[in-house]
Amino acid sequence: MPFRMILRKRDDGVRAPQRKPDWFVASMTLGSICLAFAMVGGSRDDLLSLLLWRPVSMLLLVLAVVLCGRDAWIKGRALILFALAVIGLVGVHLIPLPPAVWTQLPGRELIADIFASAGMSLPWQPLSVAQARTWNALFSLAAPLAFLLMVLCLGIDRQRQLLLLLLGTGILSGAIGLLQALGPNDGPLYFYRITNYGSSVGLFANRNHQSLFLITMFPLLAAYAALFQGRADRFASVQATATIVAAAIVPLVLSTGSRSGLLLLPVALILSWWVYRRPAKSDARVVQGQKSKVIFLAGSAVAVGVIGTAVVLLRTPALERLLTSDAGADLRFQGLPAIFDAMRSFFPLGSGIGTFVETYQIFERDALVTNSYFNHAHNDYVELLLTGGVPALLLLFWCFGLGLAALVTLVRHRVTATREPLRSSHIFGRAGFSVLVLLALASATDYPLRVPSLLVFAVIAAAWCCNAYHISRKSHG
Repeated sequence: MPFRMILRKRDDGVRAPQRKPDWFVASMTLGSICLAFAMVGGSRDDLLSLLLWRPVSMLLLVLAVVLCGRDAWIKGRALILFALAVIGLVGVHLIPLPPAVWTQLPGRELIADIFASAGMSLPWQPLSVAQARTWNALFSLAAPLAFLLMVLCLGIDRQRQLLLLLLGTGILSGAIGLLQALGPNDGPLYFYRITNYGSSVGLFANRNHQSLFLITMFPLLAAYAALFQGRADRFASVQATATIVAAAIVPLVLSTGSRSGLLLLPVALILSWWVYRRPAKSDARVVQGQKSKVIFLAGSAVAVGVIGTAVVLLRTPALERLLTSDAGADLRFQGLPAIFDAMRSFFPLGSGIGTFVETYQIFERDALVTNSYFNHAHNDYVELLLTGGVPALLLLFWCFGLGLAALVTLVRHRVTATREPLRSSHIFGRAGFSVLVLLALASATDYPLRVPSLLVFAVIAAAWCCNAYHISRKSHG
């Protein structure tokens, strides 16, 4: 349609601005997701790609506010308020405070002593003990907020495209990871300078993040099969595609050598069972009549799984790593006393969002000092309490409250076979909730949400839950 139709007339004759085309917001969302997974799959704040990703994120946020702000606010007010509260907490940590105030805050004695030893007068200082890190944390929140607004505005058909894109990204990352594990340790398929060389990391810098991303594909595949729309006799091919891909993901998870991924694998399968509901048009009688296809489907899936697992275990170091002790895990366990000492010292306000590295180094035991350093606590809940204090803990409780409200809605209102868009939104909501559960469990031993691409993925999942909640409330009064 020509751009002369930018304005349309209302019934009262007053000209009103026309809503932006849905395809533009969808294209912007899908394109930026591809960019995120291609550029920012690491958690370090010195990634060279951040020089491009940060400006792109700010531009996305501006466009999202202008194009999607009003509609997103109507659909996801509670979730947007939570996001703004998170941004507000980080911003508060950057407000300069007079010396008479910040010197009285817990844990600031060392900073005051440094200025005194240097013979310098005490300047105004923010709550953060490492301002550059906190500024980085603040800028990192632009992309998640932008994606939240954009995904909340997308219709069901666009959500389907988004689902397919995420599944395609997962398959691509798994294929790259397998080539990495089978190839040389310093091969060209490793995209980050500091990474787990010799392991399957795919589009990420860390094997655990690759493994986690792969297992989240199980609930997405269940949603893909449940959202089938078409002739009933074609449903078997959809089942075959989803089942064979799921079977292929199992050896890809094993190829990472990630223990946490192996432990979360059965959880992902259980959540996938919860997500899946038989599509409305998949007549059971038709499916029953295709027994040969079902048998072929099961056989193909088993063959893919067995062959893939054999190749992974025989040709990669994944099995050896799964069965042997992990020196890195032992070192992280030994560092916990220092982390708890720091937590007590900076309680109740924390050391500042994003300041874990500098804070830990103050309390690090001499015996653990090496030429490398901890970039995170490998427990996001502990790190959040250390750097954000009680306010961050309250935000965490708020987050769990939103998740509980979404779960109650998804469980209370059954997924019917005919009512649309209620049925599709519930399928997306269950898939999104399953992804968030896996990310939350992984955060107890790792830091997946410190990776920009995985944080964007989590926001998409949260938006799916929010859309399901909104449509359920609207449908049931």
